Amino acid sequence: MNKQFFITGILIFSILFSLNSYAQGHKIKIKIKGVENQKVILGYHKNDNLIPADTVMADKNGMATFSGEKPLREGLYFIFLPNRRYFDFIVSKDQDFTIENDTADVYKNVKFKGSEENTLLKNYHNFLMGLNKKMVELQEKLKNAKTEKEKKKINADIKSANDEYTAYYQKSLKDNEGTFFATFIKATREVEVPKEITDQTKRYYYYRNHYFDNFDVSDPRLLYTQFYEKKIDTYFDKVLIQDPDTLIAECDIMLEKTKNDKELYKYMLIHLFNKFAKSKLMFAENVYVHLGYIYVDKAVWSTDSFKNQLKPKLDRKSNCLPGNTAKNIVMQTLPQDSADIDDIKIFLEDMKERGLEIENDESRTFEETVPDLSELIAEFMGNFNGYKELSALNTKYTILWFYEPDCGHCKKLTPEVYKAYNNELKDFDLSVMCIYLERNTDDWNKFSNHIGKWFDFVQKNKMYGKNWYNVWNPFEKHRHNYDIQSTPVMYLLDKDKKIIAKRIGHEQVIEIIKSMEGVK
Repeated sequence: MNKQFFITGILIFSILFSLNSYAQGHKIKIKIKGVENQKVILGYHKNDNLIPADTVMADKNGMATFSGEKPLREGLYFIFLPNRRYFDFIVSKDQDFTIENDTADVYKNVKFKGSEENTLLKNYHNFLMGLNKKMVELQEKLKNAKTEKEKKKINADIKSANDEYTAYYQKSLKDNEGTFFATFIKATREVEVPKEITDQTKRYYYYRNHYFDNFDVSDPRLLYTQFYEKKIDTYFDKVLIQDPDTLIAECDIMLEKTKNDKELYKYMLIHLFNKFAKSKLMFAENVYVHLGYIYVDKAVWSTDSFKNQLKPKLDRKSNCLPGNTAKNIVMQTLPQDSADIDDIKIFLEDMKERGLEIENDESRTFEETVPDLSELIAEFMGNFNGYKELSALNTKYTILWFYEPDCGHCKKLTPEVYKAYNNELKDFDLSVMCIYLERNTDDWNKFSNHIGKWFDFVQKNKMYGKNWYNVWNPFEKHRHNYDIQSTPVMYLLDKDKKIIAKRIGHEQVIEIIKSMEGVK
């Protein structure tokens, strides 16, 4: 008797354990007319992407089963058919149900057994389609209405249809609170600004403050829909004021809201990081650097190699972000006269010969050679027109133009910058530091030849002026302090040497200064 009870107990426990284990997985059965003996695909939405999750072969009756020991992540899924059509359905907590359909009309003929939420979704969809058809007909009637009486009647019908939708929507939410169906349809509905708010500024702030009322950013199920990313991008691109402090603060809020789901947090950080890395916004770099440091610290999924490469890049960019004070520059300036530059050219030839002699002396050690070459450069620079320091410039605006005479773009654009300085910008309180970047002293012959080309370039284009300074200092850390990866590069600074804009053209500088000065 005891033995029998023990055996029966084992059987019951085994059955319960099996059922419980299966309940943690998924089993989605399909029966679709028109796909007999063909492959069908189960997949999920992730923003604009349709991502396959499983493939099965339907039998001769069009039946197939997608199953697994692990549950699917909840979200909006689809069945992709051989005729390249697909239909959507939701996967929530209950993942054991049946779908019946017909390739003749996958939206009209779909039926669900064992999934109340999908039945609700289908009914909701059918209601919207019917109401939409009715609204189109009413709008057409309104367009063709000839009397005010007719228009009034049709407008009343339109209002009635809108009220019908609102009532159906609200009832669906109330009756199905806590379901993914309710969360899903709520997330698709745009927030409405109350009509009684008429002031445009107040309407904007109401819309901004309530933008996510219907859309729960922290709900990972919404990531597996086609509209999560669009909702985020619209908020950052079209709703928020485009300044770095606002954007950075909102990025932090988005990350805080998603931190409880690892995959959602990973998606949010990567998406925002890449978004501002690619953005053409003036202050996008500020946001990118902010997110980059978070990425280095928090992205446990990333490789150490990537983060070790990213960190120095962020450090360079953090030196010269828009809104920050530019690093000071101390430079030697060329004379403002071509004849005086010719005199320096004579000394350049002598310097070249002496430099080559030091460089090629095999009896000298590296420790002896480098200091002597540096001293020679310093002696050579003593023939220039004295030092010019960025922080000492007292003009309202300062342009920093980093270039190299051998650069093709530099050859074309530098004379245009000089032309703008003499024309469109001549009436503004402006200085230009035209910064020659040569600093490589590894090959003394090439080094001196490059400097000669700089002299020739300045003389050929007659780049002289009261507040135009042709400057050079190979011992300054320009490339690091101003994140110079290629040339040319332009910065615009205000009177306090704060960076107004960077990596822009002279046309944009003209526009910015005119705008700031109120000049049309």
